[in-house]
Amino acid sequence: MIVWDTSALVRCYSPLENGYERAKNFLLSGEDHAASEFITLEVASAVVRKLGRDRRNREALLGDVEKHLGYFDLMVVSAGHMELAGRMVRRHSLRAADALHLATGLLVARDLGRRRLSFLTADALQAAAARAEHLKVIEL
Repeated sequence: MIVWDTSALVRCYSPLENGYERAKNFLLSGEDHAASEFITLEVASAVVRKLGRDRRNREALLGDVEKHLGYFDLMVVSAGHMELAGRMVRRHSLRAADALHLATGLLVARDLGRRRLSFLTADALQAAAARAEHLKVIEL
């Protein structure tokens, strides 16, 4: 299973970004995918910021994102999830959203086992934190 951070998922929709091809290959790999439900809002925000007033392309891209996320196991953000994310903020000096996605990876790893999970990110600080938490990391 691949647990996604938003930094990796947005790469799938930006051909000019470093890591685009690799991210797209992971997305279309046939692997099981998981993420925090927060990824939906965060990716939508990134798309809207990037495409701004170009409503037609923006809505088309958001439709593609929604279609892809329909194949994801989206984890509900619970109080326990938030508590673990808070610990990740303090332990690794992460931004709140990055800590939330890392907490998702840790919770999925707890349920599936660490060997069956890869954490996919394009954020170097978050990747280092995930490695420190003993997750297998794929960094774009």
